[in-house]
Amino acid sequence: MMQSNRREFLSTAAASVAGLWSFSNRLHASGTEEAARRASRASSLRVTEIETHEILLPYHDFNARTLFRYHGLGIQLRTVYIAKTNHKGLEGYGEAWGRGWPKDEVAKYVGTNPFDWIGDTKTLPINMAMYDLMGKFLERPAWKLVGPKVRDRVPVAAWTVSQPPQQMADEVRQAVRHGYRWLKYHVDEIQNVVDQTIAMQRVAPPGFKVHYDFNANSTFEAVAPVVKKLEQFPITGRIEDPIVASDPEGWRKIREMSSLPILVHHAPIDFMVKGLCDGLMSGHAAVGAAAKTAAVAETTNTPIMLQNAGGILNQAFLVHQAAVFKMATIDHVNLARLWKDDVTNETMPIVDGHVEVPKGPGLGVTLNREKLAKYESAKRPRHEPFLVRIRYKDGPTIYARHDPEKPVATDNLRFLKRLLGERIPGPVPAYDNQVITDFWDDQKSAEFQRMWKATANQHVTVD
Repeated sequence: MMQSNRREFLSTAAASVAGLWSFSNRLHASGTEEAARRASRASSLRVTEIETHEILLPYHDFNARTLFRYHGLGIQLRTVYIAKTNHKGLEGYGEAWGRGWPKDEVAKYVGTNPFDWIGDTKTLPINMAMYDLMGKFLERPAWKLVGPKVRDRVPVAAWTVSQPPQQMADEVRQAVRHGYRWLKYHVDEIQNVVDQTIAMQRVAPPGFKVHYDFNANSTFEAVAPVVKKLEQFPITGRIEDPIVASDPEGWRKIREMSSLPILVHHAPIDFMVKGLCDGLMSGHAAVGAAAKTAAVAETTNTPIMLQNAGGILNQAFLVHQAAVFKMATIDHVNLARLWKDDVTNETMPIVDGHVEVPKGPGLGVTLNREKLAKYESAKRPRHEPFLVRIRYKDGPTIYARHDPEKPVATDNLRFLKRLLGERIPGPVPAYDNQVITDFWDDQKSAEFQRMWKATANQHVTVD
């Protein structure tokens, strides 16, 4: 099996990016009476109301408990927006990952014309609904409001959280079952990324790749040896945010020493201009902001990817954008198969790692009202007692509580300082320590009950 390298990665990129199309120019180009009538109707179009529906869909059984314990409701919940208009029956759909946007951010769209928001750079889920409205009004797919289409099929990647090696192997199996050929996850300081990779390599079919996100929190000296270890595995595909953004020289060095594509997310867009990365991830960006990134990518001949997390509605909008942005050739992070069901009538299957661009008007997917009502009223689960058990090969073992529902605690398992505080026992935090971490929940055990009480206010270390 050939290992992915930077040259192969760059050779897949296209050469330019589409600009935003002007609605008025398109309407008047033919000079027909029908165009004039449509333009008149468009000028009177108004958003009259935006409904908000917070929904809870079930995860797949194999990792449901792990995902809930790791990130809590913050990533299981989704929020669907329905933008209604003064044109009978015309409504647009948008979706946010999690509990949704502030009410004032949503309210500003009410009373406005959807066509006022072409190229919106702010609120992705409502931006999505506006493009759905505009496309439906014009009876055209949303991509036509973004630019000329350059591809009919868009590459996508699965996503998960960092887990013990055998569970990561299960994640690969499930990703393959759903049609993916890439899996992205954040490495964390409570697992060994090399051991995870060994387990994933054993079950991966030929050509399957892993995208590692290194959290942009470390140094060249700490991460470079880990990257070199990962290079030996055919499954290793690319590295995102390997070190802090404040060390551009470190970025330059890690690109020079590694054959793997190095991607940037949490760093300035001029990393593309300065040649400090092999690609860029545009995360959760409204179409106007994504188009600006795509323009720089075209100018610098740098591949990009989108990460607009959510279900089928979100996937549909991502695909419409990626169909237009010529440099959007990296497998886009897609969470639509994270849940076992959805609230759309369409499923948008993933075939050989790709999703087809919807052909219908607007987003090209329709809302299932019965499912929307079902999952809006679904009972929100509560966490049962469990402990994070961190076991270093040569000691110590650390027990700690983790509550992802606390403010700014959803990502605490990625970083020991967030989970344990400033005083961290054991080896210096790293991504390749000899450690394995699991969730311990044997509530019938007297030892568990004793340790549960002992960790009420702080973690407990056992040598």
